[in-house]
Amino acid sequence: MKKTFLAMGLLALCSVSFVSCGGDNGSKTQDASETVADDKGVLADLVDVYVDMAKLELDLEEKYAKNDISGDGFQKYQAKLQEYEKKAKELGATYEGKPIKFESSENLGITFADGVIAKVNAGRALQVNFRAKPSAEVTGSVYAYFLDANNNLVSKTVGNYRKSDGLVDVTLHMAVKGMRKTTPVESWEKIATITKIMVVSKDEYSAGVVPAAANGATKKVEAQSASKFVMTDKGVDKITLGADINKLPKSVEGLYDKVVVKSEYNAMEDETITTATFTLKGKEVMTAMADEANKVCYVTVQAPGVGVKIGNATFEVGTPVNEVLKANGVKKDDTYAAVYGKVQFEADVNNKVCNISVGSAW
Repeated sequence: MKKTFLAMGLLALCSVSFVSCGGDNGSKTQDASETVADDKGVLADLVDVYVDMAKLELDLEEKYAKNDISGDGFQKYQAKLQEYEKKAKELGATYEGKPIKFESSENLGITFADGVIAKVNAGRALQVNFRAKPSAEVTGSVYAYFLDANNNLVSKTVGNYRKSDGLVDVTLHMAVKGMRKTTPVESWEKIATITKIMVVSKDEYSAGVVPAAANGATKKVEAQSASKFVMTDKGVDKITLGADINKLPKSVEGLYDKVVVKSEYNAMEDETITTATFTLKGKEVMTAMADEANKVCYVTVQAPGVGVKIGNATFEVGTPVNEVLKANGVKKDDTYAAVYGKVQFEADVNNKVCNISVGSAW
């Protein structure tokens, strides 16, 4: 069977900047406790675990201050802390992919699609990475506010805009212990009220005031597909190696809306080759090939929208191959521009990823 090379994409999404929520950075901020938010924050259930951790640490500090801690008491503390850490990690994993509202100030002149929680690292410190697609390129740093439901400023951070994928990337970071002191319970409770992110101008950020949001700030724009689908060494979604090529789903929302299965006799190879071509809004995005038993043996993606997750990054078609090769576990071989496990990357003349595939079509 002759090998058919098609093109698919890579997208680098990295967590870049962090914010400490307990400190004073000298700007005028509006205390979130001044107006209690009516809506539950997007991280509320996860933050509840950190409230319990903070209370546990504060209790231990109090006992140490009174010289009232025994070996048995310390062991119970350690066991409880490990229990909370495990719970935080398990709960944190369920947050990835959940939506969060993004908006911008009127001064920026851009709008945002609703964003997503891209990555959660939960342990004794909580790190949450958010991203969203702006309607236009953001030049320079990204100045972001974390707001509660009543537009009170909870915290703020400086993120970035990645030209490689056109996404704004901001990160929230907070530790159970900061500067050798336990982060107050009240600080965690404020984090629990965060319901949205507002991107503001540098002057607005420095002043610490919450400006009016731009009209249509949460208008949907088409470009969030990268966060929805992941290629693994088995394939993409239900298009997996070993699946019956004649029984693939007729459509998968956001991935493809039409599939055409065709069998053609190849006189040179003296065999019949069966392929499935997947299109989205008329554009070819993916192809699968089958073996003699009509089982999928090769899947290739040739358009952005499906990523390969490597560590904290996700790579798609269009990403410079050099960026892919920097990722941990990626290697180069004689056939492909880059290989990660059983996933193969091919490059175009500009040394950018043009195709991502798994399996073999020989």
